[in-house]
Amino acid sequence: MQNKIFLILKIGIIIGIITLTCLIFFHQSELTSLDLGRHLKNGEMVFLDKDVLYKNFYSFTEPDFPFVNHHWLSGVIFYWLFLLGGFKILSVFNILIALLTVGLIFKLTLKRSNFWLASLLILPVILVLNERTNIRPEIFSYLFLALTFYLLDQYKNTQNKKTLFWFIPIFLVWINLHIYFFLGLFLVCLFLIDHFVRQFLKTKSIISSLKECHYLIFITICSFLISLLNPHFYRGLLYPLKILKEYGYQIVENKSPLYLENLMIDYNITIFKILVSLLIISYLIYFWKKQRFNIFNLGLTTFFTFSAFFAIRNLPIFALLTLPIMAGNFSSLNLIKKITQDKRLYLTIISLILLIYIITASYIIYDSINKNYYLKEQFGIGLSPGSEDSIKFFKDNDLSGPIFNNYDLGSALIFWLYPKEPIFVDNRPEAYSVEFFTDIYKPMQQVNEAWQKYNEKYNLNLIYFSHTDSTPWAKEFIRRRLHDDNWPLIYFDRYIFIMIKNNQANQNLINQYKFDEKKFISRIEELKKDAPNKNLLYLAALASSYGQNEQAEIIFQEILKKQPNNRYALASLGSYYSAGPKREQILKSLTFFERALSEGYKLPGIYNQMGLNYWNLLDYQQARKMWQQALDMNPDDEHAKKYLKQADELLR
Repeated sequence: MQNKIFLILKIGIIIGIITLTCLIFFHQSELTSLDLGRHLKNGEMVFLDKDVLYKNFYSFTEPDFPFVNHHWLSGVIFYWLFLLGGFKILSVFNILIALLTVGLIFKLTLKRSNFWLASLLILPVILVLNERTNIRPEIFSYLFLALTFYLLDQYKNTQNKKTLFWFIPIFLVWINLHIYFFLGLFLVCLFLIDHFVRQFLKTKSIISSLKECHYLIFITICSFLISLLNPHFYRGLLYPLKILKEYGYQIVENKSPLYLENLMIDYNITIFKILVSLLIISYLIYFWKKQRFNIFNLGLTTFFTFSAFFAIRNLPIFALLTLPIMAGNFSSLNLIKKITQDKRLYLTIISLILLIYIITASYIIYDSINKNYYLKEQFGIGLSPGSEDSIKFFKDNDLSGPIFNNYDLGSALIFWLYPKEPIFVDNRPEAYSVEFFTDIYKPMQQVNEAWQKYNEKYNLNLIYFSHTDSTPWAKEFIRRRLHDDNWPLIYFDRYIFIMIKNNQANQNLINQYKFDEKKFISRIEELKKDAPNKNLLYLAALASSYGQNEQAEIIFQEILKKQPNNRYALASLGSYYSAGPKREQILKSLTFFERALSEGYKLPGIYNQMGLNYWNLLDYQQARKMWQQALDMNPDDEHAKKYLKQADELLR
């Protein structure tokens, strides 16, 4: 009877693992902010025009800039799947690859520990996968890294040489799927080094050790040679060495989590810290038990821990690959064997594991549907509602460029419009020169003179822009253009706005679609219906930029009616009231900021604004305290530095 109960509990836990993984990846995609559109177009164009492999190709600003398209095969796979079932089948495929990856890692963890320990430790690993859940070529690297680790472990245990042969087709495909193929080569090389050292310690002979490792050496060399079979030959193989080069546009995914934790709210950074702590504890236990030194395990965990600290995009890879080693280290305590001696305690522990999975899964469902804090997108598969509304308007009205667009939107425009309309820029910083971003793209949004200069140079006719872009230069650009009579606003939705040049050729469109104040408010009211809180916040920001501050306030208050503790709405209202000249408004602003801080929304920008509020209230010491807090959180915060310098000069 007891064995049946344990079996039922095991099945329940496995179902919980599968369900939790699905829930993490079960979200709709916001095409306007992803690079998926470009990958789909790559899959379509690669057999029509080989330039897509070697040049910028899609842009009219730097069309001949050299570019290594290292993920072209992912685009082909995505495009073929898209032809079969659209964006929904791509979502399902993404979930299936994630399940296969987690399954391989879980199976590997079981081999190194036991079911109960593996089940407990895989929970935070699954949760941290939420950092990178969108449909992108990276998902293939997750799978192939897990498979590489699994095959190496199989060979170690069985010495079956046929196992290693699989690396030849794996790397042939992998190098054309995603740039992280080099991580797989690193694992193979690390395994070879570990195997050689073990043999040398046994034989004390380099020659004998090399002979013992000859097949592994052969497979390693073959893995490197087969990786040359890519469109760029040796340049494709060596391209990862350029991964650290300077780009003109800094992207969040390549920033350190320790740097980002003070600039944004990301629960995955906290989970990552917990996993690192568990990993360190596991090694302390491992060496306390005087276990044998393992070069492969230590090298793998050191390298991928460093990689995760280096760039937040590497958090999921760190979590997946260190899990089996962490579990194996903890297993040296034989804790589970001791627990099983007390059947009641055993049953309690198992039930607790199952309960944790149920609670966590339930929380994620609730959070994604009702709060939108944890999961970044809406619950479901396919595209977020309204993602393609703007392109329908564009095509229905036969609009034309040249187009000025923002960085994130470029890939969607490539998918929608190429080859009819090339784009201004897209989210490949490596496909554009540093000077393009520093001298053209950013100044066009920040400085009117630069906008006028390049507007004339490129003869721009249309602005197709994401009002969800939160960069400082984008915010400034949106505010300026919405008050620019030379560029009437003719369309906007929950993600995008479109403006057209005010000239004779466009007069019919302007007369038909130009927004005035009344029409703008009506459109806001229409878009608010059934919109998730995230989209409501976007609309409120747009309304504020347009000059409709009352509409922005109404939206924030509506969010707080549904969710009184919504940190984003609280902080937004704090910013809104801080602009008021009256003392009562400033005090109200501070109240909302304090509430946002109490909800964990502690960011340098909030402290900076609170400092300005206190300064306007003549509370100079408190103002200085706020700015110092901002600088402590982000030592590079230029605003905090400027405010503190001015405060020190005035308070002398």
